[in-house]
Amino acid sequence: MSLIAQASRTVPQCLLLHLNRHLGTSSCLSAASATSSEPPDVSQLITAAQLLGPESQRRCMEKMRSLPAFPRPKALTPSRREKETSAVLIALCQERDTNEISLLYTRRSRHLRSHSFQISFPGGRRDDQDTSYVDCALRETEEEIGLPRHRIQVWGEAKQLQLPRTSSIVPVVGVVPDFSLSELRLNWEEVEEAFSVPLKSLMLPKATRHTQFRSGYSGPVFVVDHYRIWGITGYLTHLFLHCLLPPSLLPDCLKTNIKFIRPFKLPPRLPHHREHSAADPSMRT
Repeated sequence: MSLIAQASRTVPQCLLLHLNRHLGTSSCLSAASATSSEPPDVSQLITAAQLLGPESQRRCMEKMRSLPAFPRPKALTPSRREKETSAVLIALCQERDTNEISLLYTRRSRHLRSHSFQISFPGGRRDDQDTSYVDCALRETEEEIGLPRHRIQVWGEAKQLQLPRTSSIVPVVGVVPDFSLSELRLNWEEVEEAFSVPLKSLMLPKATRHTQFRSGYSGPVFVVDHYRIWGITGYLTHLFLHCLLPPSLLPDCLKTNIKFIRPFKLPPRLPHHREHSAADPSMRT
């Protein structure tokens, strides 16, 4: 699920700037200054019942169905994989022991040929037998981590995202009540591990960072403990938090527009020592 970085000398298109303008946030803090304040504690300002209630569902899915188009960097040429479609499950888990709300992630298996060990949401390519993107996301989730579809209360499908160098993705949002990681049964051929991250941990200033890709754009990154959520998964996480949380609970670190990113430039290529010796008569024998 990661974005593929390719070398480019183009001026960066700030993905976060484009995204936050569309979602209606106006903060222009830099990444460094965003670490100065703590976000509001969701558990104190809104209950799990409110966060997962009908009004929250309506607001969240209304925004998810009108997501901004991904700003394609000009340096990235089209790929055959872009004709494929897939679905992922963004699962809001209500933890059994704490009643805390968290997001469910997986780490891709070491046995996979591409993007092994990278963090993603459960999901995968849509098959011919899938009746919908919801069906695809639930099937892939059950195949990967053994979470039965009857355990997931589906909120709905988001807008299909056309992404560079990979298949288009339809995020499916669902709630898993009374959740425990112990109930999962991982398919080790596809998944190395599954873990959940509390929403409040994703809202901490120290967790929100960014990555600038060599093709000239920057994207959101979340670092919680030893987990680094980046690429498409980081982008989807950032989108989803903006759609789920009421504006009054959205911390400044998620409103940040990263505006002061220098274009990535490759260093000049140094001549190989053999080229040196061929050009320098003193090196000839």
